[in-house]
Amino acid sequence: MFDKLRVYYGLKVFQTYKWSFVIVVSLMVSETAVGLSLPYLIGQQSQAFLDEVTILNDNHLKYLFLWIGLFAGQAALRFFSSYNVNLVGARLMADFSCRLYDHIQVLPIQYFQENKRGDVLSMLTNDLAVVSFFVSSVLTNLIPNILVLIGASILMYMIEPTIALLICFLVPLIYVILKFVSRGMQPISQQLVQRQADTLAQASENIGAISLIKAFNKEADESSKFRQRTNEVLALRAKQFRLQALLSPLIQFLASICILIVVIMSVLKFNAGSLGIPDLITMLLYGIVFTRPLGSLAGLYGQLQQVIGASARLLHVYHLESEPRDSGGIAAQIKDGDIVFNKVSFGFAQRGEILKDVSFHLKPQQNMLIYGQNGGGKTTLLHLIMRFYEPVSGEIIIDGFNVQHTTIRSLRSAIGLVSQDVLLLNGTIFENLTYGLANPIADEVYKAASQAGLDNIIMRLPNGYDTQVGEGGIKLSGGQRQRIALARALLLKPRILLLDEPTSMLDEQARLSFKEEFHGLFARFTVIMISHDPTLSNVADVVYKLENGELNRQ
Repeated sequence: MFDKLRVYYGLKVFQTYKWSFVIVVSLMVSETAVGLSLPYLIGQQSQAFLDEVTILNDNHLKYLFLWIGLFAGQAALRFFSSYNVNLVGARLMADFSCRLYDHIQVLPIQYFQENKRGDVLSMLTNDLAVVSFFVSSVLTNLIPNILVLIGASILMYMIEPTIALLICFLVPLIYVILKFVSRGMQPISQQLVQRQADTLAQASENIGAISLIKAFNKEADESSKFRQRTNEVLALRAKQFRLQALLSPLIQFLASICILIVVIMSVLKFNAGSLGIPDLITMLLYGIVFTRPLGSLAGLYGQLQQVIGASARLLHVYHLESEPRDSGGIAAQIKDGDIVFNKVSFGFAQRGEILKDVSFHLKPQQNMLIYGQNGGGKTTLLHLIMRFYEPVSGEIIIDGFNVQHTTIRSLRSAIGLVSQDVLLLNGTIFENLTYGLANPIADEVYKAASQAGLDNIIMRLPNGYDTQVGEGGIKLSGGQRQRIALARALLLKPRILLLDEPTSMLDEQARLSFKEEFHGLFARFTVIMISHDPTLSNVADVVYKLENGELNRQ
């Protein structure tokens, strides 16, 4: 499967950057052609220097100026090819990172529940950096080096077939030895990628839970764990560097042996009279040219093993199924908020069945309370309405539309969700209130804040609506964050409101106030509240208890 994905994405990338690749390869071929012509011209024209006793006559100067021109041309071509290939690599990686980010965003909620945030961040940073560096390196080095090897072999064959055939035998032998020596590189690289992701995941988790760490005096323990993971990464890097450091000098040594054989064979051919001085010089120069790509390709082999581990993780994420696409779905026009659950069942592989044949009918502008123990499936029920999950069986119908056949955008735009764990962005209160709006109107924002009981709180803050909330809303209290989430949901002008533990972060006075405000605030919505606290039943039209996966009316 991964091989098919590699081919698919490779073809897709080539089609997108086809002309950029054509220009880069043309520049590389031109540079290689100039580089390969230099040993031949120098070798063949050396006879003119040997035949004439005069030092640097006009004929000699002509050759020297030609060589200098070729040197300059090769340098210019290398500049343009190197610049363009790195630019294409940067553009390709920028595009790839955006595609990856887009794909991650449309993965189902379950993926984020089962994977650490640090793993996702590691893919977007470390893994992409590894692939980006490799793409730039491989395009910069692999193509010219292969062209040099092929071109030099052909030109040497034209001069002396025996020596060229000997080289064609020795080069594969070198890579057989290379493969044997570096057989442990790939598993080390895969372990290294995972250990780096684990280290970043721990750091991300600890920073997010820094108040918990401080409250339980666990700073030293967490530092010890981080140091241990870092040392594991360091140990794997040391093994990787040792193998990489071994490869290059080993290939250089074997290549030098090959060149020594070429030199001896050339001298023997020269002594036998089958090789002239110009051809001898040309062969020796090509022998020198031959060593550079062999050493570079050894380094690329080590990088290839490292990038395999990173690309495997990236391709695995690309292979994951995203949320249902909106194409083919019905753009539901939800105006009333009539909700029907018809024998809906759902479960996770790790936890088994959570909801069993849940059925109810909530009429427009009614409000319902579902209470039960924590972990009983209440939040899961709300997530099924939002299509964060899909039912195993049964159907959910809103205003006559089966939600599984509607577009996700049309469904979620009609629903306001206020989660128990309120998520705020690192910005101002105003920016968080208007997050879901394309063109916010200030008066409507202030009205929603007032309805959520937030305006008096905001006006007591020094900067009012421009107050920075901090990452995740850390600068605000739990009750303030919850009221912002409520006002943000009201601003979407939904037909349905889903409230997850709406009073969990409020103090006793605020809870009483919430109950008093409830009927006036939510009268025009269809409301589903979930809570572990059954005392909210006095503000609900319909009350259900969720127990052992079954929903029973009270």
